[in-house]
Amino acid sequence: MAVSNHETKENNSTSEGETVIDGIRFQVPPGWEQVALSPAQQGMISASFRIPEAGNDVKLTLSSVGGGIAANLQRWKGQFQLKPGESPLEKTMRVDGVDVVWLDLRGTFDSGPAIDSQVASGMRMIGVAIPRSPRDFYLKLTGPREQLLNIDAEFREFVKSARFEQ
Repeated sequence: MAVSNHETKENNSTSEGETVIDGIRFQVPPGWEQVALSPAQQGMISASFRIPEAGNDVKLTLSSVGGGIAANLQRWKGQFQLKPGESPLEKTMRVDGVDVVWLDLRGTFDSGPAIDSQVASGMRMIGVAIPRSPRDFYLKLTGPREQLLNIDAEFREFVKSARFEQ
């Protein structure tokens, strides 16, 4: 498993199938590959995974950022144009004794004014917001709607595997 360093905290693989990212230990499903961050991603993203069985267009990023959970969830909602009659699915999950927010969006995705900006229809994003101090932690799984269906349950187990280290 490739390992990358984040500007503020070192992320390291601890054993086969496990990784620690910004002080959170995850059980990584078989076949998932942690990939090196591009220079543009470093400092903004803590880790990125490729999930080959889901398809080449599926991306998972993990990051610790400020700004507050409500503002970040609103930003994610603003990146999607939903079909008429559809609304975001937002719920609370319990992970290692902490309430986290699970947000599921489906529609046309506009990643915004980023370096690798894209606009695509038929997309889905599952975002998870974990309250942490001093900066909240986020998991963002994006890709074509039908490809994310293939790994929905596996991603949920990945999130539930999170264990917060002291």
